[in-house]
Amino acid sequence: MSYSSMVIKLKKILSQKGPHSEEFKDIIKIFEDLSKEDDIEQFRDMLEPILKSDTLMGHSFIKPLGYSGDYQIIEKMYTSHKSLNPELFKWDEFFHWLPAVSAVVNRKGMAVSLLKSLNRKTQKARTKVLILGSGPATEVNEYFESVTDNKIYFDLVDFDQRAIEHAEAKNYKYMDYITFHNKNVLRFSPEGSYDLIWSAGLFDYFQDKLFVRLLRRFSCSLNDQGEMIIGNFNTSNPSRKIMEVLGDWYLYHRTEEQLINFAIEAGIPPENIEIFSEPLKINLFLKVKKSDNAANVPKDL
Repeated sequence: MSYSSMVIKLKKILSQKGPHSEEFKDIIKIFEDLSKEDDIEQFRDMLEPILKSDTLMGHSFIKPLGYSGDYQIIEKMYTSHKSLNPELFKWDEFFHWLPAVSAVVNRKGMAVSLLKSLNRKTQKARTKVLILGSGPATEVNEYFESVTDNKIYFDLVDFDQRAIEHAEAKNYKYMDYITFHNKNVLRFSPEGSYDLIWSAGLFDYFQDKLFVRLLRRFSCSLNDQGEMIIGNFNTSNPSRKIMEVLGDWYLYHRTEEQLINFAIEAGIPPENIEIFSEPLKINLFLKVKKSDNAANVPKDL
């Protein structure tokens, strides 16, 4: 698509108060074809009316809480939130259509299923789960709402006190089973060991060396049968360019091979490493089992 054609197309979409569903792919194509920084800035300027906090894309771009992927936007993904403003509604529909957003919703469902399976299979009266970067803790709430014989006790870690307060309110009925830790994961030192350590949307903000260091450190807090599962966006994410250009949302996208190599570098034997994904294969998951070879690292990272 030529540059002039892209401008004409985008102006048309803006004039009709947002894209129709058949135009969603056209928007993706427009931003995939942008390469020059000046062109990117011009298109951002054209879309300035929608890059406000009352649209999901604008929320991502403006970062009202100061960081990308805050608990509010994740919760809005989960609830399919759309602006009531007719000038903006179609843009939120487009946002929810993005494959990356569907992948985030998918991983919540996977977490609930994983927790239910763990609770069903455990022989312990008290099974321990650690969630790093717990955000709105919606998966924990949905888990509790779906079981009647809970045996899982949670440690939830998040650096944003506002996210913790939101999650506490959501899970007020289950606080006997939850301990919140308002900590940066780099400064969090677990006490005891866990049957499961889960982190779906945190490690793809970390550079490679930090990813490996944290994997090594936290895998040492698994019990003998424990597993650690880390989510990371795949390099094949078709929404990557528009997330970066319109959402100013940058992640370290990685391949299956990279994640396996990180685990090996962290001291995990190959036979204790597994890769799986959510249905769209946009979010990869690195699963490692407890390894005696995983060297400890200083707690004051």
